[in-house]
Amino acid sequence: MELIYILTYDCNFRCKYCDINKKNNSITNEIIDKSFDLLEKNDILIDKVKFFWWEPLIRKDYIKYIVNNFPKKYSPKYYVTTNSTLVDQEFMKFVLDNWINITFSIDWDKNTTWTNRVLINGENLSENIIENVKKYAKFIRVNQVITSKNSSEFFKNFKFIYDLWVRKFNFLPEYYSLWSKKWLINLQKWFQEIKIFLDNWNFFELINLDNFSQTSFYNLWIVIDTDWSIYPTNLILSWKFEKYKDILKIWDVNIKNKIKENSIKKIYNEINKIIDKEYSIEILKSVKYTDLILNNFCNEFTMKK
Repeated sequence: MELIYILTYDCNFRCKYCDINKKNNSITNEIIDKSFDLLEKNDILIDKVKFFWWEPLIRKDYIKYIVNNFPKKYSPKYYVTTNSTLVDQEFMKFVLDNWINITFSIDWDKNTTWTNRVLINGENLSENIIENVKKYAKFIRVNQVITSKNSSEFFKNFKFIYDLWVRKFNFLPEYYSLWSKKWLINLQKWFQEIKIFLDNWNFFELINLDNFSQTSFYNLWIVIDTDWSIYPTNLILSWKFEKYKDILKIWDVNIKNKIKENSIKKIYNEINKIIDKEYSIEILKSVKYTDLILNNFCNEFTMKK
């Protein structure tokens, strides 16, 4: 079972393709401690602890606190996903010392990154992102975000990141947006080009193989929110689904009863109903096509290994 801590709803970026509701709101040490108490009295297996969405490095202190004080009966793997702009040597030392998997989200080259990633104050930090990727390439994973409108540049952008010496990739197509037939053909074409690239004695690790989701992009995880609430899915992280929080909430960190994994799994059908209600048939078809293209690539990548 995976556990996500929502450390903060704040972010130093306002990326054009991100639909996350951002606000100045963070978790507290009290909530974290209560979550530890909850885990101590439960028998569920926690094998992964994740910090992502918004910008978790705004609250590096909480990441350190959780990693240093997590209940000893668990030995989870830790994962941080960041836009990289707040990374420094001191934090990277902490990451390496504690075997934390850290992922930098990067779009493409400087110009394209600047087009999509907008700082609150309008400052251009695309050069800073590229430099951090180059500096820490051998220690990091990269989320390569692929938007529908820029799918024609997919392979060129992959090669740009690869040439920075990144060797761990998670390909992340833009989900829940409308992809035209032309854009889908581009996406499939450039995945084929990456396969050819691999056949020519090039190498990288595909992090997508570590990620499984019954519902595209969203999943059944224990999510601990900044208001003490516990959800069985990360669906609520999007502003579009915030109105369903009351429906999807199953506990808070003060729960007296034991957590049962079945109560989490029961919510799966509810998630699909909500998604079907909120998105058009055309967009849901786009999700299926993009997911199919990505899954076919992952399967062929596995066979090549």
